[in-house]
Amino acid sequence: MRITKPEWLHHDADKKKLTAIFSVDFHPDGQRLATGGMDNKVRIWSTHAITHNDTAQPHAPLATLAAHGGAVMCVRFSPDARYLASGADDTVVLIWEQDTHADYSGLGDGSLSEGSEVWRPVRRLAGHASDVCDLAWSPDARFLASCGLDNRVLIWDTRTFTQVAELTAHTQFVKGVTFDPAGKYMATQSDDKTLRIWRTSDWALHATVSAPFQDNIFSTYFRRPSWSPDGACIATANAANGRVPVVAIVQRAAAWPADLSFVGHHAAIEAVRFSPRIVSIDGTQTSVCAAAGQDRSVSVWLTSQPVPLTAATALFTGSVFDLAWHVPEPSSYENEDDPVVALLAACSFDGTVALLECTRSELGLPVPIPDQGAMLAAHGWSRPYKSARTLADLHCSDGSNDDEYDGSFDGRPRPIAETVAQIHLEESPIREPRESRIAQALEPISKECAMEPVSADAEPTVTKHMEERSGVSSPAESALTEQAMPVPVRTKDGRKRVAPVFIRPLGGSRASTAKHSPTQTANQIPAPKAGQPPLADPPRLPIDTPLWIEARVQSSIGTFEATTDNEDADVVARVVGPAGAQSLVHAQPLTAARVRLSVPAVVAQLNFSGTVSIVAHNTDSSSRLVCASPGTWTAYLDQPCVALDASAAVTAASLVDGTVHWFDSGSGARLAPPLMLGAPAAVVRCTGCFCLVLDASGLISVYDVVALEARADHISIAPLLNSLDHTVPALTGVLLSESGDFVVQLTNGCAYAFNTPLRSWLRIADPHAFRRSDFATRPSNRPITSTGTFAAYSRSSASQLEGIQESAHLQYTRMQGAPSEPTASKAVRACVTLDHIEHQLMAAATIGNDDDVVRFTDLLARRLAQTADHARVSFWLDALLGPALATGEQPAIKSWTPCLASVPKRRLLQRVLRILASNRHLQSQVSEYSTALKELLET
Repeated sequence: MRITKPEWLHHDADKKKLTAIFSVDFHPDGQRLATGGMDNKVRIWSTHAITHNDTAQPHAPLATLAAHGGAVMCVRFSPDARYLASGADDTVVLIWEQDTHADYSGLGDGSLSEGSEVWRPVRRLAGHASDVCDLAWSPDARFLASCGLDNRVLIWDTRTFTQVAELTAHTQFVKGVTFDPAGKYMATQSDDKTLRIWRTSDWALHATVSAPFQDNIFSTYFRRPSWSPDGACIATANAANGRVPVVAIVQRAAAWPADLSFVGHHAAIEAVRFSPRIVSIDGTQTSVCAAAGQDRSVSVWLTSQPVPLTAATALFTGSVFDLAWHVPEPSSYENEDDPVVALLAACSFDGTVALLECTRSELGLPVPIPDQGAMLAAHGWSRPYKSARTLADLHCSDGSNDDEYDGSFDGRPRPIAETVAQIHLEESPIREPRESRIAQALEPISKECAMEPVSADAEPTVTKHMEERSGVSSPAESALTEQAMPVPVRTKDGRKRVAPVFIRPLGGSRASTAKHSPTQTANQIPAPKAGQPPLADPPRLPIDTPLWIEARVQSSIGTFEATTDNEDADVVARVVGPAGAQSLVHAQPLTAARVRLSVPAVVAQLNFSGTVSIVAHNTDSSSRLVCASPGTWTAYLDQPCVALDASAAVTAASLVDGTVHWFDSGSGARLAPPLMLGAPAAVVRCTGCFCLVLDASGLISVYDVVALEARADHISIAPLLNSLDHTVPALTGVLLSESGDFVVQLTNGCAYAFNTPLRSWLRIADPHAFRRSDFATRPSNRPITSTGTFAAYSRSSASQLEGIQESAHLQYTRMQGAPSEPTASKAVRACVTLDHIEHQLMAAATIGNDDDVVRFTDLLARRLAQTADHARVSFWLDALLGPALATGEQPAIKSWTPCLASVPKRRLLQRVLRILASNRHLQSQVSEYSTALKELLET
């Protein structure tokens, strides 16, 4: 056995001040060795430079990867050789991929990778709350497991790199993880002195082994276990027999016994690692295991004998933290007398790495891959192995790690690549984290991306800022028909009455149930809690007072009762207080309105707390506004305040006389004369510089208070109140975005956004739609608190659109129960799913959410790559490319806008083409549109 310890392999520019190296791993082809150290970097070295050159001759690393913000605790290459995963004490797992094409545009730039090779971080997995201690890929590279000092184990699906499971059974730091080569289980080891075995089918806990660790009194940085290549046992670190440190062998049996141990080390064992290949020595097939720890030595064991095959003592001056094996294929050394059949790498706290070369005379020869597959088959492993020649063939031959598509379609063989461009597109997929996805899509690519509509008669461009929204339909045009409206009837005493329709209230403030009390001072106003993140709009409590089509509102102060014998007369409301005090309030005439919402009742005090903390103190004839933060100011109004709302820029107060008053939230300066509405305000919302008002006649207006202009003017909600069962749904939420867009939510589970160019409402959520979709939005038990702003749903859900939909569906479920789950064939579900993704994409564009536009565009492209629907693919490619160079037999698009929301369509097209390239049945279309896009960008 030859031991090589190169002086130039370290993690610091000054070799006299070496920093600890915590992890080491071989690339599956054995040509590269990755190390991770305390200098926050991952370094990749040439194995040939270590084994075939003078160790004193300096050799620079092939690549230095600097993207972590803390010490790199673990590095692991994927079994299919595609990725390198690194975990650090910055709580993040990074997925790196080698950049072999000069024109590849991934995340980051050259500063993240230095050396002769370029590696780029293509995924950032942020799920842990503390240091990431260990990583493990499943044998087929389908899953990646990470564990850390937050006592959790996270499972990531490597096709999308989304988290699919969180395992929380451990009660202390989790410091090691390993997968069963048969694919059935995964094992984790923790400081809680247990080895837990999990099923990979459902990620449920299968067994807990604790006996070998109960006598343990040692503390270690890591507890890295390893599963034998035949799947028969697990070697565990930091076990003990009394006070003697051992490697406990947990056998694969019903009770998972741990009766066997490797005994010989004199201090706690940090890591064990099985060689990935079973070897044959003198006709006996056995597994090879290495162990290392705090006694600074490395030992090599055979599972067929009780004593170590070899032990390298005093190899390091610090604890050994990690081990890695590489076994070359026999074809690479078949003509040599005593070839090297295995390489073992070990790294230490002293900042050095040692390489142990094992020859055939010491370890024998690895058994053929089909024979090793037959051993795994005894443990339930069922993949084809008879034709496998390498470990990658053995475990990854089913294509389970292909990016959403396995290369075949309807049983047809995968076509050959017809062009070099097709190969480049296949080898440079979209693989960047969520944070950079939107930034890359928004990056300008050409002058055309900001141009006006191509056609002279094209409609104005729709943007999320609603800059050109005008010409909104009048209330009469958008109102319900006379037949759909409630019909007035006469009571026994001859009076006309309108059948009441129950609608939940939407008061823009918290209504206090306290009676008139002495005026509170500014010091008594509740201020935001320290450390609480500012909200774009503060949370509101639901108000249980119903809104009726007729003017009838119950309150704690008194009762508004309104009746009229003359249909054209003004509505006169009499307020009867608890003590019998009476006053008259003349409301605005509502007889022409198709929708009649009641106005919030006058209460003694209205409180509003958030980024702005303000209180309205009401009397019978006036109101006093007292603001405590962000500025301290007072304003006196000559009518009681019924609705109050504020943002960091604007404070809005609605009075009983139907006026709305605007003040600067910081200074209290009046921003405009009182706004006169056609009816009293039922709902007031403020976000940024925008103020939304829903009046009692059911008309919504949105104002830019700073610019003093209307962004949306008198849009009726009457069309939303139609129902097939002749019941009128109630409003449960009115959401206002920072750009002035708004969404209305109803008790029937639907949500609507108004589209100005169409002069119509668009339904963006419906609990009964797309139930047969694979991406159907289903209400969860997780509470969602609406703050009246879009921003709240960005925090509560990965997708802002899906957060709004889930909230609307949840309201419906609470009142009506969950909709039934329909059954459908696979073909029907595939069709509905594609339709659903297209709906989500256009809904995201309607509400102006750029991140959702990019997300659903990627989902649509992956779905189209699976279905290979040429007509639909052509439609979407034409829609993204634009009419200037649109191809196909269909007539050119007459009007085309260059953006979806504010994301350039041609930037989206670049992403779509890379995803579609995964299906070679579409390569002619991909090539055609790639050429057209390239020519367009060059000009």
